Amino acid sequence: MSAYVSKYSWRGGYSYKTSADVVGKVLTEIEERDGSVTSKAFLEYSRPEESETHSMFEWDDTIAAEKYRLAQSGRIINQLQIEVVRVGNSTPVNMDVKVERTDLIQKVSAFVNVSPRSTKAPAVFNNTISAFNNESKRKAVLANALSDLESFEAKYKTFEELSGVMQSIGEFKETMRE
Repeated sequence: MSAYVSKYSWRGGYSYKTSADVVGKVLTEIEERDGSVTSKAFLEYSRPEESETHSMFEWDDTIAAEKYRLAQSGRIINQLQIEVVRVGNSTPVNMDVKVERTDLIQKVSAFVNVSPRSTKAPAVFNNTISAFNNESKRKAVLANALSDLESFEAKYKTFEELSGVMQSIGEFKETMRE
């Protein structure tokens, strides 16, 4: 019988003041205590200054409030979508045009992140249509999509049921290398 040892690490180049192994140990303790892990339980565990994960959080309420509002702002931008519609037999139009009958073609994110995920800089968003009409921004969006797909692939690669998805991700990687 084989023995296994768990080693934690941070995904995607992230690093924190506290090691991934320490956080993994803490989260395991919370799961053993509560039956599962929640963000709230982890935050409460980290609240005391003597907690080994305390330094991972911003405890100055003024700074934390601003960071929270920035996170909310990002979620709002990410949740906004546009509906691309066709009026009769004409070309797709913006929803600002008053029409009686339309056919929905698709719903897409209204804004997309055009900044590389590999940087620690804040996300920069552009209107999806203008981003896809600009070659360098289109490449940036596709590079971010590839990063998302690689994260998905790493997380779910052991699931046989997703082999077709993994094959498609591999094909997309090939087209991105060209």
